[in-house]
Amino acid sequence: MEHMHFLNIYGFEITVFPKVYCPSDDSFMFCDVVMSLNKKYECGLDVGCGCGILSMLLTRVCKHVVAIDISGTATRNTWYNVKLNSTRHKVSVVRGNLTDPFKSSTFDFIVFNPPYLPIDKCDLYVDEEERIAWCGGVNGRLIIDRFLNTFSRVLRKNGELMFLQSSLSDLQKTLEKLHEMGFEASVIFEKSFFFEKLYLIRVVRRWN
Repeated sequence: MEHMHFLNIYGFEITVFPKVYCPSDDSFMFCDVVMSLNKKYECGLDVGCGCGILSMLLTRVCKHVVAIDISGTATRNTWYNVKLNSTRHKVSVVRGNLTDPFKSSTFDFIVFNPPYLPIDKCDLYVDEEERIAWCGGVNGRLIIDRFLNTFSRVLRKNGELMFLQSSLSDLQKTLEKLHEMGFEASVIFEKSFFFEKLYLIRVVRRWN
């Protein structure tokens, strides 16, 4: 039988539904950085919201937050936690793929904790809805590359993006791609774990 998980993160009570990614080291690392921000934003976007913890933390720095996930279970889970923590006046939840549903230049702050782990043949036997929360394809870049090709359309002129990447999915390729697109990209935080290193990348437009 699958069970729910219950967490308290920065004062938010979080229930994690079965088949939804349970916050782990990568999530906590991202949460810590968001909570350290002293800048304020108009409209934030949490791509791949999962259980919604980043969406709710964004309410501390954004006037309004939009949470999106391709999984119906994840969007229901986020909405449950949004209501549980009395943040529904600041958070909208959308089911959709990456940034596809949104108009151009909508957000001035985007966060994304993508599925980045390379797939193994054994992983094909894992339930598909669970797998999409962490599986990044053969080389770990499937979702990252799709996102890099779409996010700039919805990012405002002076907006910024923060997203997480693993050492398992070619950090240098990501930084080079962003530079070619006209962005400044830098690693603002990194942490080593037993089989990988995680990097939090900050991205802003490069102005000449």
